[in-house]
Amino acid sequence: MSNTPKKADTEIAQPKGPRRRDILSFGLIAAGATGAGGYFLWPSLRQSFLTPTEAASVTVSMSGFSPNVIKARVGQTIDLQLINKDNSLHTDGGGWHQFAIDQLGLDFKVAPLSELPVSFVVQEPGEYDFYCGICCGGKANPYMHGQLVVEV
Repeated sequence: MSNTPKKADTEIAQPKGPRRRDILSFGLIAAGATGAGGYFLWPSLRQSFLTPTEAASVTVSMSGFSPNVIKARVGQTIDLQLINKDNSLHTDGGGWHQFAIDQLGLDFKVAPLSELPVSFVVQEPGEYDFYCGICCGGKANPYMHGQLVVEV
């Protein structure tokens, strides 16, 4: 018998590095999480502001409100020209859109490819959410929302 150690006895087991499949799986999960985060954050990241000093235009379409933040003063008459860019062939809601603020009892509906002038006054400061509940998933759709900010 020989006292020479066998090759298998002298090798130390080396931990295996990450496999290509593991790296690919992690990358796909990370990309999916980033995409989902971007989808839910997009409405707040794409904010556009409007401070109406005279009749101001607010466009509403399948992609949401533009601008989606309106700033005004308490007691100021807010004159908006609501512009609906969608046509009647829009399958969800027939092309109609809405500008509604539940807290203020406002509910304006705009026909397809048309404009609607609206005026209202807010007497209490605060942040009021407006939305379109007619199409595109209604109130549940994060793109179909905006905010009216009323300051003293």
